[in-house]
Amino acid sequence: MKNNLGKLQIFSITNEDATKKKRIDVEYYQPFFEDVVKKVAGSKYELQKLEDITLLISNGRTPSKDMYDEDNDQAGSVPIIKAGTASGRFVDLEKLEYAKADFSSGKKAQKGDIFVLSAAHQASYVGKNVSLLDIEPEQDTYFVGELICIRANQEKVLPEYLFGFLSSEVGYLLLNREKRGQTSHIYPEDVKTIPLPIPSLKDQQKIVAILGKAYEEKKQKEAEIKMILAKIDSFVLGELGIEMPEGGAERVYSVWSDEITTRLDPFYFRPIFKELDKIFSTTKYNVQTLKELSVKITSGATPLSGGDAYTEKDSGVPFVRSGDINPDNVINFDDLLYVLPEIHNKKLKSSKLKKNDLLIAIVGATIGQVAVYENDREANINQALALVRLNENVDPEYAKEFLYSKIGQMELDRIKRPVARANINLDEIGALKIIYPPKDKQIEMVGQIRKIREKARTLRQEAESVIVEAQKQTAEMIFA
Repeated sequence: MKNNLGKLQIFSITNEDATKKKRIDVEYYQPFFEDVVKKVAGSKYELQKLEDITLLISNGRTPSKDMYDEDNDQAGSVPIIKAGTASGRFVDLEKLEYAKADFSSGKKAQKGDIFVLSAAHQASYVGKNVSLLDIEPEQDTYFVGELICIRANQEKVLPEYLFGFLSSEVGYLLLNREKRGQTSHIYPEDVKTIPLPIPSLKDQQKIVAILGKAYEEKKQKEAEIKMILAKIDSFVLGELGIEMPEGGAERVYSVWSDEITTRLDPFYFRPIFKELDKIFSTTKYNVQTLKELSVKITSGATPLSGGDAYTEKDSGVPFVRSGDINPDNVINFDDLLYVLPEIHNKKLKSSKLKKNDLLIAIVGATIGQVAVYENDREANINQALALVRLNENVDPEYAKEFLYSKIGQMELDRIKRPVARANINLDEIGALKIIYPPKDKQIEMVGQIRKIREKARTLRQEAESVIVEAQKQTAEMIFA
């Protein structure tokens, strides 16, 4: 069988091993994992089990659909940390969703908590996302069942040190080893016995200082990236002669009954959205809907509830999900799932991707993300993505940048449905309007935007290399 690095390994285990570990899944006993454990045991520092240095190791509670606050307006509701909220190195409290107040019987999060993704269709994802809650939430905040919360006993270990270890390559492999099931899970009971080296608090502080300096440098570079990417929006709107309307989140306004045809949600009728209609009606350039500009609009599907449809990269067909669109609005092929060819050809044939297809996230936390499929390899998409195959009038890259501009995002924001899991249907995607100049100008604009994105991409790589170097340095301190 192949291990996590794709290397073929042949090995055997005894009944005694299986009885002692209470595990009968073969992957758990790979020599590859045993080598990782030996590396940890070789540290000059004392080894302790995770449960011996923590106050809490627990899943949270996931609200039922009817418990979500549909308006997400924070009135009479409680904030929830979901998997998407804890998908980076630090928990992003700006991505919180809200549940009704009676959900508050769940577990509360607090500053210093570490969150680990505990369930995924792809085994390599389990344990990969480790996030630290580095600030105290302003109000009682809860977390979902798809996350394991690990709370350090600060008399024994600094949260930042524990986070640094668990988010390292060694930490990831130790967590990933504990995965179980067809749809991979890790459980609190299993991770409690993970061994890790615990230096003195003084030595932990030295390690944390190195990591902290690296994270601060990364944050500074990320702030610079935001400034660079903001130039794209200004460029697109400037080239099209668009001045965006000003307006806040109006809470009191009236709507005539004859305006209400297909939508009843008040957000849809905010006065600022009416200003969009003026922009589309007064522009000097062409305006058409995506339906008018496309030869195909469809969405995908998840092949099966379990993992029977998935296979290895070398023998499968790429399966693109909304979370595979990275911060540069391109598909991250490193983390794709792969489906069996027969599933691709029979059950998912209506959602086959082709090069230059436009993808729009239409469900959940990533709603409004836009990308172009730039690969020659045929692929599929899941139900959280809309596929738009454009005609010759619009360059796909131009359409992506328009939809990702302020005016495009306002359009998408307007039509998303404020239900338990926000969504946009395909008819609404087809009704989105695109302002487009002649093709040669579109291509010229795309060329300028690519230069801006390349600067941001280079800076992002530099930011990641800072973290990698810091992790390498601290690993040498721990395992020397």
